[in-house]
Amino acid sequence: MSSPPKTRPETWVPAGAEKGVQGSTAPTDAATERRKQSVTKAPPEEEPRSRRRISRFRRHATNLVWALLAAAVPWAWFLVRDLGSVTQLIALAIPVLVVAAFLGMAISLLDERRLSTLIVGVSVAAFGWVTIFGPRAAIPAPAPIAPMRIASLAAAGTNAEADAVMRSVAGLKADLLIVVEPSKKARNALARTERFAFTLSSGPVVVLSSAPVRELPLPKPLPSDLIVRLQVDRPEGAFIVYAVRAGDSLLESTLNDPLNAQALRDAASEERLPVVLAGDFGFSDRSSEYRIFTETFRDAMRADANAQNTAATFPWTLMYVRTGFVLTSSAWCAAQTGTFDVANAQTDGLIASVGPCRR
Repeated sequence: MSSPPKTRPETWVPAGAEKGVQGSTAPTDAATERRKQSVTKAPPEEEPRSRRRISRFRRHATNLVWALLAAAVPWAWFLVRDLGSVTQLIALAIPVLVVAAFLGMAISLLDERRLSTLIVGVSVAAFGWVTIFGPRAAIPAPAPIAPMRIASLAAAGTNAEADAVMRSVAGLKADLLIVVEPSKKARNALARTERFAFTLSSGPVVVLSSAPVRELPLPKPLPSDLIVRLQVDRPEGAFIVYAVRAGDSLLESTLNDPLNAQALRDAASEERLPVVLAGDFGFSDRSSEYRIFTETFRDAMRADANAQNTAATFPWTLMYVRTGFVLTSSAWCAAQTGTFDVANAQTDGLIASVGPCRR
């Protein structure tokens, strides 16, 4: 007699079910996924090489155009530099602005190494050279005939500076010495000097000369407290001198034009005798006023070398400013030009040999 089954029929499982042969889709799905992964995707369609080149060229051309426009911006200065007092203030600050812009371009070039940055940096450097060094570059001229040695200095204007003024002029080999705005003590000391045969004191100016010198009326509307008109009667021929002093400060002179530069230029250019203008004019060689004068007169300090700075106090030394000038009629030339220190003065003194140009 056989024994009954130990398991109940309702618990039976079809053969193979326990191995996942029936009723399970996992192996099929896994295989399908593997087949999908094994199918190689078609590469994206590549852009034609010619089209890539055109696109790259357009991008470079656009960058170059913007770089050229940026490089042209500094040169627009020459279109607006004579528009008013604001542009004259900018003219004073050009050296600082150029240095700051050039350093920025240099740092950017080291960081990005872009051609556009190099183009702009070169443009800024060239602009700085033209605007800062151009107005003081040497202009060769014929040597003067029978020159007269003229020195000009702007004294500090206080009694304490009298000794400094006298020390400054002691070693000068000058035939005509123009001292602008000396103190009362310095004025008295200059009047007692025995080096010069003739002395003239008028307003803000003391003139010491080896040739006879006399004061002339000043044309209107020139300010008599800032300008003195003289005639020097030397044996080789008389000439006119305009001794000039600026306002109280460079900023004031830049904003207000106290000398009335246009009127001064016109009055001097109408003289029948040769003319020399000397002193502290209170404007820089980057200003409109300077260009007004050099349209008619010769900048003697540029005769045989690059003209040197005259500003001697901070912060104007940083601005690379030249406010002292010796200007002559175009028929006169200069030689042996230079500057000399004046203790505690705001500007250096000027000295030059001037006379009729040799033909």
